[in-house]
Amino acid sequence: MKNIRQVGYLGPEGTFSHEAVLKIVDKDTMIVPYDTIIHIFESLDNDEINEALVPIENSTEGSVLVTLDALTIFDLKINKELELPIKHNLLVQKGKTLDDISVICSHQQALAQCRHYINNINKKVHAMSSTANAARYVTELSTAAVIGNRILSKKYNLDILEEDIQDYDNNVTRFVLISKNPQEEVTGEDKTSIVISLNGDKPGGLYEILRLFADANINLTKIESRPSKKGLGKYLFFIDMQGHVNESHISKTLSAIESKVSMLKILGSYATITVGGN
Repeated sequence: MKNIRQVGYLGPEGTFSHEAVLKIVDKDTMIVPYDTIIHIFESLDNDEINEALVPIENSTEGSVLVTLDALTIFDLKINKELELPIKHNLLVQKGKTLDDISVICSHQQALAQCRHYINNINKKVHAMSSTANAARYVTELSTAAVIGNRILSKKYNLDILEEDIQDYDNNVTRFVLISKNPQEEVTGEDKTSIVISLNGDKPGGLYEILRLFADANINLTKIESRPSKKGLGKYLFFIDMQGHVNESHISKTLSAIESKVSMLKILGSYATITVGGN
């Protein structure tokens, strides 16, 4: 068992995380479902699995905050990122119509990504722990429907009543593959993620850091703040940039930044995988 690659993901089977992990593993890989993202990080940190795929951002709903916080706490590295188009469908028991349905069930993220559709059909909603658990619920209740992917329709023998019901056509979830080891290879199309904490609350503190990136001609693709949990007004800044930490202009700039902040953590350098959704 030790020699088999084991990759953790946010389960159970049939979720979009399950769909995503199937895109990056081969038939010899063991995929292991977990009930929470924190449990995934803990298991990886304890060497119970080799790698893990976790959601980090959705183009409609924004960042997955528990993942950002966990990346700050655990000494783990991002090795790859996967961009998965999210296609939501309305699934019902065989033979049921929209007139038969009184409640729409799914994970709260899926419900949020289909707000307009749900409002238009004027049905009650029921948030559940996962899309897969919602699908199981629908198999037992004929007046319920689930918002989910095609994997769920096959696994639970449900009809697809309506397809592509998400509010935005470009609905994409970004997943990151993490492990204990950094990705050393420079591909030329890499991104690097870091988290920093500034030295106190002084005017222009963040600008001083951003100017170093601009002076080095480093393109930043994302900046996001999160409470540091060390008091009001104290923040961490998550920054994504184009380039690999092993490239000289990136490493020199990060060294210069490290001397000006109270904390800098490199979350990883990685390439992006883009795939089609179900």
